[in-house]
Amino acid sequence: MRKDDVDGLGYLYLDCGEEITSRYADLLIDDVFKLAFGQESTKDVMIEFLNRVIPDRKIVEVDFMDKEMRSVNRREKNSVYDMNCETDDGTRIIVELQRRKQLDYAERAIYYSTFQIRNQVEAGTFGYNFCPVYVINILDFDLDVNEGNPNVLTTYRLCETTTHEQLTDKYTLIFIELRKFKKSEEELSSDILEGIYFCLRNMSVLNERPKQLEHEIFKKIFDVAELANMDEVKRSEILRKMTTERDLSNQMAYAIQVGREEGLEKGMAEGLEKGMAEGLEKGIEKGIEKGIEQGMAEGIKEGSYAKSVEIAKRLKEMGMPISDIVSATGLDSDKVSEL
Repeated sequence: MRKDDVDGLGYLYLDCGEEITSRYADLLIDDVFKLAFGQESTKDVMIEFLNRVIPDRKIVEVDFMDKEMRSVNRREKNSVYDMNCETDDGTRIIVELQRRKQLDYAERAIYYSTFQIRNQVEAGTFGYNFCPVYVINILDFDLDVNEGNPNVLTTYRLCETTTHEQLTDKYTLIFIELRKFKKSEEELSSDILEGIYFCLRNMSVLNERPKQLEHEIFKKIFDVAELANMDEVKRSEILRKMTTERDLSNQMAYAIQVGREEGLEKGMAEGLEKGMAEGLEKGIEKGIEKGIEQGMAEGIKEGSYAKSVEIAKRLKEMGMPISDIVSATGLDSDKVSEL
């Protein structure tokens, strides 16, 4: 770094000449999230968060466990979580932080959660009395299965489809879709969970802690996220990730824009052709509408994926670890390795 001035707003200059003016680090970066929620000194922050997200259980203590769960089958992938906790009553809680949209994410969440169930049942035993497992997915995108649902937090359990009677209370999937939380600082209440949502979405653009966030946990969150409070090595690493994330966001936004424009053009052409074949005004109108919709969707998907591959190639050439590239682009690790 050429210059490091972290007083005031924390002006931070990078070797590339790009300037980041943030007082606080982005909480959606895995290292920063762990600082705020996943270390002994901030354990009370995690406990408060869990009690708000899982109100049916009173959690008074958590232990942070190994983040990697190994498969019993060598042909299966191991499971690596962002946070892996066990409460005082044996309840297992997985916390996953995901910035990039992935295909079949709900199925992925279910698959990885099975490791926590299988590892509780000893081989050769006849019982299946495992402790409850909760999977909390914090997402910086909208989940397809929840399309049309305005709630930030949604909870899924195994229930009978007509009576809604719960089959078991030992498996729960929770999704927190941060983009559905749209309150500004002025609209904030004193609700703790609402305050956590706000911090997760906005920490890196804040200049100070909002007055509504009075609870002690918010003082801890802001203290550990303040760049000036980090040692030089940690601060440099966080800044590198923030810069990468910002650049990727800009590139992804451009890719989506290009995809929409190309998709719109293609969709209009297809829609017009179909509409003329079906006949006159009604057919043309219907064909254009359908063509625009399909074309935009295809263009966005193809353009976004191609740009992700291009970005991954560049990051790989720069020597970035494959795990970081996977986190930044949402591509599969096997795909990144092949590039």
